[in-house]
Formats: sequence, structure tokens, C-alpha cells
Amino acid sequence: MKKTLTLIFCSLFLTAGMADLQAQTKKNEAEVTFEVNMNCHNCKKKIENSLPHEKGVVDMKVSLEKKEVWLKFRTDKTTKELLQKAIEKLGYTATEKVTDETVKRKT
Repeated sequence: MKKTLTLIFCSLFLTAGMADLQAQTKKNEAEVTFEVNMNCHNCKKKIENSLPHEKGVVDMKVSLEKKEVWLKFRTDKTTKELLQKAIEKLGYTATEKVTDETVKRKT
């Protein structure tokens, strides 16, 4: 019986710790969308192959049709400005796209 209670207690403790860690990670995450002057599939591939290796990048989507790069990143590892510079270092211009969602978060 003691072993069973110990296992239950440990499971609850670990579950609570994981939930706290996930909540903390989400607090440190932000998103940004850049308008990028890419014109072809090679441009898209160049960005897709390079940006995931930037420090702090968690997720990324590149749309050639919309000429946009959406990034989710850890704010404790990088900033919007550093990500913008990383895109520009690849030879493209990058301008932050301000959406209604961005404006709502700032107010």
C-alpha cells in the first residue's frame, strides 16, 4: 500500500511540475510576422533552412504567396529585432507586419 501511495504522490508531483514548466515556457514566448521581399521558391527555402537555427526560434511558417514569415520565439533567448536582422543578413528586407491582434495585445 505504501508503494502505491508513493507512486501516486510522485506521479502527481511530476505532473504538477510539468504543467508549471509549460506555463512558464508559454509566458516566455512571443510571435511576430514579417513582410519579406522574397520572390521565388529558392528564397523561401533559404529562409526555411536558415531561421530555425536562430537562437530562440520555436516555430516558423513561411508563405511565398503572402511574402510573409511568421515566427514564434522565446523572449528570453532573442528579440524581434534580432530575428529581423537575421532575415536581412540573408539578403532580404523584413518589415514587421502589424495586425489587429498585435494592436490588441499592446493596449
